[in-house]
Amino acid sequence: MHPIHAQLLGVTPLKLKAQYSKASVSSDEHQVEIPSTPLALSPQLKQDILLAAGKEVLEFVRGEQALLAESSLYLPSAQLTAEQKKQLWRVIYDASS
Repeated sequence: MHPIHAQLLGVTPLKLKAQYSKASVSSDEHQVEIPSTPLALSPQLKQDILLAAGKEVLEFVRGEQALLAESSLYLPSAQLTAEQKKQLWRVIYDASS
């Protein structure tokens, strides 16, 4: 449920998802381990990611796995496999909810 709808209906969101998520990793740990190598993504992929993440600007950086940390999105490569795309959309969904 979107936070605005929850507020209107007086629903308190549960915070269990972050604790029990398999992909839950501290972003501070990854920022130390991952070198900042910029990625050149296709314009369509950039536009889709920015729209899905609800952000106007994101820095796309090479990382071990998909991770959204503040204004940086870490991706394994510019060309993603089907599994990496699933992971990317899961990360964006978790960050926006």
